[in-house]
Amino acid sequence: MAKEEKRIYPGELLKEARKKKRLRYRKLSSELGIPEKYLEALEENNFSIMAGSTYVRGYLRAYAKKLDLDPELVITAFERYLKDKRKQKKSTLKKDNKKSRKQKFSYLYASILLVIILSIIFVPERNTKTSEKIEIDTYTEEEIPDFKENLPSLEVEKEINFEQTSSTIPPKLTISELSTDTEASSAVIEKANDQITEAINTIEMNFSGDCWIEIMDKNRILEYQLAKPGSSIYIEGVGPFKLIIGNSNRVELFYNGAKISLASTTNVKTNVSCLVLPKGKCSEFTLPN
Repeated sequence: MAKEEKRIYPGELLKEARKKKRLRYRKLSSELGIPEKYLEALEENNFSIMAGSTYVRGYLRAYAKKLDLDPELVITAFERYLKDKRKQKKSTLKKDNKKSRKQKFSYLYASILLVIILSIIFVPERNTKTSEKIEIDTYTEEEIPDFKENLPSLEVEKEINFEQTSSTIPPKLTISELSTDTEASSAVIEKANDQITEAINTIEMNFSGDCWIEIMDKNRILEYQLAKPGSSIYIEGVGPFKLIIGNSNRVELFYNGAKISLASTTNVKTNVSCLVLPKGKCSEFTLPN
C-alpha cells in the first residue's frame, strides 16, 4: 500500500476533492482567476501546457486551498511527479543514445567493409594491367637487338616464353598499392569517429538561487524542474535545444564549454529567459504532436 501511495500525483487529489464538493470548472475558474483548460490540465497531470513549474506550483496551491486540501500535500505530490518524470526521461535518453550509437557504428563498419571489398576487386585488376605492360615493354626492348644480332629463331622463342612465364609473378607494385588502400581505410575510420564525436553537444548550468527550467530538443522535453541553489545540471545530446529559464539572473550557462550570456534573451519584467542553442528562435521551435 505504501508503494501505491507514493505514486499518487496532484491531479488525482484535486479531481477527487472537486467531485466530492460537486464544483464545476466554470465557477472555479471565475473565483480563482485560472483558465478552465488549466484546471482540467492540473487534474490530468498535464503540466506541459503551462509556462513552467513555478506557475504550476502557484496554481496547485490556489486550487488546493479552494478545495480545502492541504497545499503542502499537493505540492509534495507534484514534486514526486517531477522526480518520476526525470527518471523516465533519463532512461529514455540513454536508450535512444545507445540505439543511435549502434546505428552509427553499423554505418561505419559497412563503409570499412565496402572499402576492403573494393580493394580486393580493383587491386588485382591494376596489377594484371601493370604486369601486361611490363611484359610488352620487355619484349619490345629485347626483340630489336635479337634480330640485329641474327640469333636463331628458336632462342628468341625460348626467351619470349621465359618473359611470359616471369610475367605471371606478381610485381612489387602490388605491395605499395595495397598499403595505400589500407591507409585510405584507416582515414575513413578516423573521419567517421570524428563525426560521431562532433555530433554530441553539451549543456551545463550552475545555479546560485531557485530557478525553474525547461530544456527540450526537437523530439522531447529533456529536463523540467525547479533547480535549487548550489545545484548543477549537465546534459548531452545532438541538439538543437530550446531553454526556458525562470529567475535567469541566478543561473550560469555553458554550451560546449563556452559561457552563454542570457541578458539579450531575458524578459526584464518577468526575469524569464528563452533561447535556442546553438541558434534559432523560440517561436519557431515546437515539439511534434
